[in-house]
Amino acid sequence: MTDEPTARGASDANERQARVAAAVEEARRALGGTDHEGWPPPESLAPAIDQLTAVEAELSRHGENSNLVSVCLGIALGVRCLGAGADAAPEDRAQALRRLRWADAEGPLELRYVVEARMALVLLLVPWARSVLRGVRPALLDALLVTGDVRVVSESELRNLAEAARVLDRIARTPLAPAAARANEYLRRVFDRVLTAARPGTARAPAADALAADGLAANALAANALATDGLAADGPVVNRSATAAPEDTLRDAVRDLVTLAGACGIRPFTRVLVWFATWLDADASAGPGDEMGLPPGALLPLRRVAEAQRFDAGQIRDAAELALRALRELPAERAEARANIARLHGWLLAGAGTREPGLVDFNTVERPLADPYATSGNPFEAWPVGLAAEPGFVSHVNERGPDRVRDFLAHAGLRERGSAARRDLLLATLSGDPGFLHDAATLLSEALSAVSPDSWWFLSLGQQLANVLDRAGHDGSLRDAEASLALLRELSAALEREGSLAPEAPFALDIALSTADAELRHARRTGDHEALPGLARDLRARLAALPPDGERRDQVARRLAETAELIERPVEQRQASEQEITGLRFLGTATPHPMSGGPMDEAALRSMIAEARADLGRPTVHADHEYDRRAQLGLAQLFLALHGESDPAVLDDAIAELSRARALIGLGHGGPERVEVLIKLAEAHTLRSLRRGPEFPGDIASFWNVTREAMSELAVEVFLQSGTDHGLSVALNGALLSRRLAYPLAPSAPDQAVLALEDGRALVLQAIAASRTLPRLLDAAGHPELADRWRARTANGSAAPIPSGLRRAALSALGVRPRRGGEFTLARRLLRTATTRELTAGLAATGTDALVYLLPGQTAGAVIPGRALILRPGAEPRGLPLPELTLPGSPPLERYLDAAAARSRSLDDPAAGADGRAEAEERWRAALAALCDWAWGAAVGPVLAALGPTPRGRPPRIVLVPCGQLGVVPWHAARQPASDGGPGGPGAGTRARYACELAVFSYAPSGTQFLAAAARRRTPPAAGRQVLLADPELTLPWAEMEADALRAACYPAASRYGEFPAGDEPPDAAGTPEELLAALPGGANPAQLIHLACHALAAPRPTASALRLAQPPGAPPDAGRLTVSEILDTVAGGPADAPGEANAGPLIVLSACETDLSTRRHDEALTLATALVACGAADVVGSRWAVVDGATAVLMAVFHHHLTAGGLAPPDALRAAQLWMLDPHREPPPTLPDPLRREAGRPDLHRPHLWAAFTHQGNPRPAPAR
Repeated sequence: MTDEPTARGASDANERQARVAAAVEEARRALGGTDHEGWPPPESLAPAIDQLTAVEAELSRHGENSNLVSVCLGIALGVRCLGAGADAAPEDRAQALRRLRWADAEGPLELRYVVEARMALVLLLVPWARSVLRGVRPALLDALLVTGDVRVVSESELRNLAEAARVLDRIARTPLAPAAARANEYLRRVFDRVLTAARPGTARAPAADALAADGLAANALAANALATDGLAADGPVVNRSATAAPEDTLRDAVRDLVTLAGACGIRPFTRVLVWFATWLDADASAGPGDEMGLPPGALLPLRRVAEAQRFDAGQIRDAAELALRALRELPAERAEARANIARLHGWLLAGAGTREPGLVDFNTVERPLADPYATSGNPFEAWPVGLAAEPGFVSHVNERGPDRVRDFLAHAGLRERGSAARRDLLLATLSGDPGFLHDAATLLSEALSAVSPDSWWFLSLGQQLANVLDRAGHDGSLRDAEASLALLRELSAALEREGSLAPEAPFALDIALSTADAELRHARRTGDHEALPGLARDLRARLAALPPDGERRDQVARRLAETAELIERPVEQRQASEQEITGLRFLGTATPHPMSGGPMDEAALRSMIAEARADLGRPTVHADHEYDRRAQLGLAQLFLALHGESDPAVLDDAIAELSRARALIGLGHGGPERVEVLIKLAEAHTLRSLRRGPEFPGDIASFWNVTREAMSELAVEVFLQSGTDHGLSVALNGALLSRRLAYPLAPSAPDQAVLALEDGRALVLQAIAASRTLPRLLDAAGHPELADRWRARTANGSAAPIPSGLRRAALSALGVRPRRGGEFTLARRLLRTATTRELTAGLAATGTDALVYLLPGQTAGAVIPGRALILRPGAEPRGLPLPELTLPGSPPLERYLDAAAARSRSLDDPAAGADGRAEAEERWRAALAALCDWAWGAAVGPVLAALGPTPRGRPPRIVLVPCGQLGVVPWHAARQPASDGGPGGPGAGTRARYACELAVFSYAPSGTQFLAAAARRRTPPAAGRQVLLADPELTLPWAEMEADALRAACYPAASRYGEFPAGDEPPDAAGTPEELLAALPGGANPAQLIHLACHALAAPRPTASALRLAQPPGAPPDAGRLTVSEILDTVAGGPADAPGEANAGPLIVLSACETDLSTRRHDEALTLATALVACGAADVVGSRWAVVDGATAVLMAVFHHHLTAGGLAPPDALRAAQLWMLDPHREPPPTLPDPLRREAGRPDLHRPHLWAAFTHQGNPRPAPAR
């Protein structure tokens, strides 16, 4: 009996050992399977890991040895981590490391499982080691061993690498198969090289300048050592340091280079300058040799510099003056030589200025060629990617020198371009000339085009280019900012794919932080938050990877907090307002600013003020140094005054400093924040005016003058943008500024209020018009070369945007944007707006009775009533108070906006269902009716009363310019209430009438745009080419009927675009965006009439509003959309109206939905209709909301009937069609086909939702009398 428990215990132990064997065997089987990355799929290891875990726990409970199971479990967990990559669970990694380290420390050398555990430990500590063993060279190795860039490894990685090297030593002492021993030894050598390259004290580049220095200083010095053996010399070495003073040596070298500049192309000479600047900065005893492939005559001056002692700032400055004198002596026609010497002069100045700030005047920097690296050939012929060394040289290198010298020669052209780009970036910063950023971007883009996207060069050069583009973005070019973001996204994806860099590696962290900054700026600018959740996940992962005391944790945490705050914002608050972004460049994100809603740190502000004051007394470091400090100082003082500082001197000091910054802006200093600085100065004057002290009159005048300057600057910044969408982003503050000025001026100076509104409205459309006239202005100003370059960029209707560098050069040539140190005249020749005299003359010329601006009042803070600013021919402008016209404070308008948004959502949402859509439709119709009633008393009734009767009792012709959200109101459908009586007694009352029954209405984005359209001649639609487009998507049942009816009754020769399934003949064209663009003014086959019966979309961002046309064959679905941005960007390069002549413009009818509606940013008035007017149309008919298909087809048929048979002008024909809809006794035109005739008999056609959507934009002139 006593032996039975013992036997049972032995049996249980045997069963446990059997389970151990089974678990180990299962683990080995699972570890043997691989996926495409060479690792078992992580999920396939779960059963084996669970089994090993359970067996290990069972052994522990019984006090039995579990070492083998623990080691196998560590291997399995480690392999699962390696297979999961960045998605590996931290707990898995921690458990694997603990078990594998135990096996490494305690296990015998020869035990099979211990050897495997040690190898798994190596791979877990250094994940890229597996790539090395598979013959793939990871980016980290290229970075360290080829370029010496230590930013790719973190301190924790170096510790892991050192530990892995020690583990490899222990593996090496194990009896291994020959192949395994060779692999182990190879990996050990690689680890040693990496540790040596990254070891503190190793000669390498600073982190911020790694790309250039290792390639051009350290590696070139290695090549020099070989040159002393006679393998690379082209003659005797001249050691001048013993016989000549350093300043003489440098001047001799500069003279030689000036001579070379006249005989050398720009690219070869830039190579020479790269080496010149490198040896100027380096400690060396010999210059470069023949193996560098430099132009003849270059080696001697370079060796002179290399062999001399170090030069001080004064000597380099004197050499720069020598180059400047040579530059000024060269005639203008020697453009390439001048460009070469100018770069020599600029780089010398940069060298002197960085050695001794304040020593040199960067205003002397010149850039004779706007695009010096432009070439029609292969740029790598004159400047190759690599150097082809002689075989003997290569053998000598392999015997005596490190492999990286050979690598250096193979990629010398990449290193040289990187070095030149960095020096141009520095020169752009020091001189303030953004043209050097363009040069840097050109060279880096070339280099990137020559490398594989999987190489380290792509990552390193890509980061450098992203930084250059980001800097250009800070200088105001949103196109460059967007390009920087796109490249950073590409780099981030490449790093993730490549996988050898840890998240906390400095280089990877630099990319991540730059990407975060760019993503946050993009989200604030556009309201597009799609990328933010992924950004937040990435930042959280990096924060977790950083050590608790890591110096960069705060940088990651701050961006993570900003990302989370943006994600949590309501949709309607996602785009940053002007107030949110003001001052951020100067005050930084560490100190909240008063408009952000966060608490102000008074101590930080006072510290900033003290530091800025102290910095003003220091030598100037860069071109905008004084401007930056004065703007920073003034803004900090203003914010202090806004947050309770009672000392009036603080506000006075703020105004003084910001006024000095304003003066520097007048000399061309400052980046895109110039506008914000001027806005804050105007606000400061307003704040001080509240004291009613002796400064009051001057503060009021300064508010006016400074705000107008801000609007002038804003107009220029809009023009500088490459593309309509970017222009819109910059333009958003214009209307805010213009209304700030117009409100106080409207009561007493309506003419000045009109000018204020004109300066800030429709800036994007103004920039488009300016782009079209600019070549002519450049020719007249004596700059035909710039005019030709501009025309070349816009040839053949190209939609490619004009580069920002070319735009800046053009503005500078015209005096709109000065060069640094030049006189700033604030010329408005290019971006000028109309004067009241010109506007009233335009009214008289077109037979228009009034141009009326509707300016909403405000109830927040001080109550300001709304006003109508009325211009009439031969009369002074008049301001008309409209107390009911306030926002907020007009409930019918606010209810309509809510109902319209709900209706749009229901139409786009399949989940809304028929009942939901019907409910939203009824609510919207009721809100529309109430809006029409409100519009009469709020504005239209008082305006018509103020205008009074017209000659011969004809209806007055009125052009409306509604401001702000008033742009959504159909003012022509304002309803005059019925009256039961009056002075005439009973029976003298009137029925309710709509405004269009009393007047002819047109709309315009601004007075300036009205004038442009009014100057265009009309050609009778039936006299030229006509295009009728029927819905290409086949979702509008009446579209084909509408187009066929118009062709049969009015335009028998019209081309048919789109889909006509019921027709006997195929259409003339599919109706793609390209085909429609060709029919627009300036296109390949322009038409005089274009009628579009198709879908359209008014997008939240106006530039994305689009016509839904035919999708080209094989193209993605969105390729059938023609957006406002595409229309305007294509037409921007088209021909402008000739001076003194009136170009003919077509009539374009958009019977589609929402073609004259802007859902946001109303003051820019960017709609499909206004875009087509800007593109050259004389008249455009568009709609304010989604319309009913059948009723619209009837209205359009009646409109074209009055246009052709009745001979009416488009605004009159539209009014006639709308009056026909209102007539209870209406008779359809005889040409209507039966289906439309039946639709014309509908009893509800008089309701405003069926006819009031349609508006006229363009020329308000009536047709000539017959």
